[in-house]
Amino acid sequence: MIPSLDQAIGLIERSLMPPHILVHSIMVRRVALVLGASLVRRGSVLDLALVEMAALLHDISKMECVGTGRDHALMGQDFLSAHGYPLVGDVVGQHVRLRSMELNEAMVVNYADKRVMHDRVVSLDRRFVDLMARYGTDGARRDRILLHHRDCARMEEIILERCDMDLDGLDSLNLIPVDKAFDGG
Repeated sequence: MIPSLDQAIGLIERSLMPPHILVHSIMVRRVALVLGASLVRRGSVLDLALVEMAALLHDISKMECVGTGRDHALMGQDFLSAHGYPLVGDVVGQHVRLRSMELNEAMVVNYADKRVMHDRVVSLDRRFVDLMARYGTDGARRDRILLHHRDCARMEEIILERCDMDLDGLDSLNLIPVDKAFDGG
C-alpha cells in the first residue's frame, strides 16, 4: 500500500519533520519523479507513485537520529512499516545504501537524494564534496564516503544508460520554486 499525498503529509506532521528537511524532501521528490518518468518512457518498469511517496518520505526519521549514530534510513523504514506502508518503508530503508545495483524504485530515490544538497540540485561531485566536508571527520568515515561516491557514480551510469535525458538537465529543476502546497501558501 502506498500513502496518498494527504496521508504522507499526515505522516510528516506526526514525525515532526522540520521545514528545512521537508523542503529537501520536496526537491528529492521532484528529481525522483522526473528521473522515474524518463526511465518509464524508455521501458523501465517502475511504480511512479511508490517513487514519489518514498522520495517525499525518505528523511522522515532524520531529525530523530541526529547525534545518536542511529541509521535514519532504517528508522524511517521501521516508522513507515509500523504505519502500514512497508513497501514505501523498504525503499526509504535503501535511500542511503542500496541492497543491489538493480534499477528499481529504491535506486531512483537513492540517486535523487544524492543529487539534492539541501534544497538545490547539484552534481554528484558537488554533493560528495559537501558530504566529505560535513561528515569526513576521520579516515574511516572519509573512506566510507569515497566508497559511497564510487557506488553513486555507478548508479548514475546505470540510470543514464536507461533514461531519455541528460542528467545535467536536472539542474533546471532549481528554477521552479518549492511546491507551496506543503507550507499552506
